[in-house]
Amino acid sequence: MIFSRIIYSAILVGLVSGVLLSSLQIASLNPIIFAAEAYQLDAGETATDKGGDGHSDHSHEHGEDAWAPADGLERTAYTFLANILVSTGYAAMMLAMMNLAWLARKRSISWSQGSLWGLAGFVVMFLAPALGLPPEIPGVAATPLEHRQIWWLLTALSVAIGLGIFAFTAVRIKALGLLFLVIPYVVGAPHVDGPMFRHPDPNATQALVYLHQQFVVISGITSLVFWLVLGLSCRFAFNRWFRYLPKSDD
Repeated sequence: MIFSRIIYSAILVGLVSGVLLSSLQIASLNPIIFAAEAYQLDAGETATDKGGDGHSDHSHEHGEDAWAPADGLERTAYTFLANILVSTGYAAMMLAMMNLAWLARKRSISWSQGSLWGLAGFVVMFLAPALGLPPEIPGVAATPLEHRQIWWLLTALSVAIGLGIFAFTAVRIKALGLLFLVIPYVVGAPHVDGPMFRHPDPNATQALVYLHQQFVVISGITSLVFWLVLGLSCRFAFNRWFRYLPKSDD
């Protein structure tokens, strides 16, 4: 019964928050991505004109046979689908953790606590990893994807454990939470040596650096809004549809 309620609630929350996230990304982040991709194409054409192989030198380059959704409606549809599925997964995890917290304290979750749940998700899934590996636009020189994924997973897991220790354990062991918070940064995020962008045109490189700075800031704002909405939506769903909970006073 509890599992089915979590799944049904997660689907509804995931639909709302996933549509919101996709809309924010399309409105604010896609123009930056398209602008960066235009510089990539320009770099490829420049290399061809100079007798090169037509490909810019960065780790984001894909093989000729790599599939990608076509620009326009198909790309937009896949964006919405992916974000809704990911949001549903996040919502299911958050609702499960809210249930565990309720079992420990037997108290309804207030709106302010819902905001804190969302803020914790933002810190774990975006802010902490972004301190070592900021969001990237096309054309950024980077280490192999699997190295970045391993560090990202280490960071998210370690910070989640650290925050959990701070929030739900006795005072005498809260210092252990600090240890988990710093582990990823002691290990260090994987980075490449050399410039961030390797475009042959210095003016284009300067423009790409500016686009990247915009992308990082707007990604952070978009992610923060998404996680706050997710946390508040999970709070609403949890208190309303988990019938064994007492009614909230707020």
